[in-house]
Amino acid sequence: MVGFVLFAGTAAAEKHYEVQSGDTLYRIAQNYQVDINAVIAANSSISDPTHIVTGQTINIPDATGTPFTVTAYTAGPESTGKEPGDPAYGITASGEVVEEGRTIACPQSLPFGTKIHIPNLDETYVCEDRGSAITNGYLDIYIEDLNKALEFGVQELQAKVWTY
Repeated sequence: MVGFVLFAGTAAAEKHYEVQSGDTLYRIAQNYQVDINAVIAANSSISDPTHIVTGQTINIPDATGTPFTVTAYTAGPESTGKEPGDPAYGITASGEVVEEGRTIACPQSLPFGTKIHIPNLDETYVCEDRGSAITNGYLDIYIEDLNKALEFGVQELQAKVWTY
């Protein structure tokens, strides 16, 4: 049986934890009963999950969702540098063909296949792509039409992240 594990995320009720000597990110996540990937996703300052520093403040996610800066991209040259006819046009980093309403580019801390629900958009996406500017705290939704992608702009949205 395949089950989904909810990655809780930071929101208005987020908690903050000051790293103590000897702490590991894994132990902090365990103490708060939160998946370590959710903690990483909630902390844009964590570039190396194996290296946290005493005195560093860590955001501890809760069940309402993680705030992300969300943008939109297309398969075209303005987003990917690829032109129609290029063999890699419309192909994600995971090898999937992009699909509006499904494909999302995620930070490397979230594995391909991770499900991401964005309540304000009433959509659940699948992490299938990466992007050079997509680090922890950022997501990039695939939108087929360039004008609609530009209109989407940059939004601060809550997202619930699941993995299985």
